[in-house]
Amino acid sequence: MIQIREACEYDAKRFAKMQLQIDGETDYMLYGAGEREISTKDARKRIEYFADLPYSLILVAEDMETEELIGFLIADGNPPNRMQHSVYIAVGVVKSHWGQGVATCLFTHMETWAKARGVVRRIELGVLCENQTALRLYQNLGYEIEGTHRDSFMIGTDYYDTYWMSKLI
Repeated sequence: MIQIREACEYDAKRFAKMQLQIDGETDYMLYGAGEREISTKDARKRIEYFADLPYSLILVAEDMETEELIGFLIADGNPPNRMQHSVYIAVGVVKSHWGQGVATCLFTHMETWAKARGVVRRIELGVLCENQTALRLYQNLGYEIEGTHRDSFMIGTDYYDTYWMSKLI
């Protein structure tokens, strides 16, 4: 059974481990394998920081059988009044749980949170154009492509375009 919930201080060590694992399992995240260090202390600070913000959220997906964190969704809001209606999303799932609906559940919980806030109107994200699996997921969830950021990602010596997508709720 998978539980989706807000991240808490207790998750810091497992959250850091999960993010590093995901970094090493795909080229579609901002960081590649071994590109960043994230300590338990760093993760705890980030979780605490987001918990104190009324316009941001960190969700985790936890496998209740193994007690491992297997996915996350970060909704990063904006403090200026003119931007508080908008959040930027980053999402990741460990490879062993791809295709099992974890990301969909994370998005569903995030949208419930966003609607309950009564302020969020716009949810946006970026996705590498080559990541067709994620692109289909986002489109199935109602996200639309707004534009292309050319050569916005560099993996090794190759440049990749990203789609900028959004959903209005």
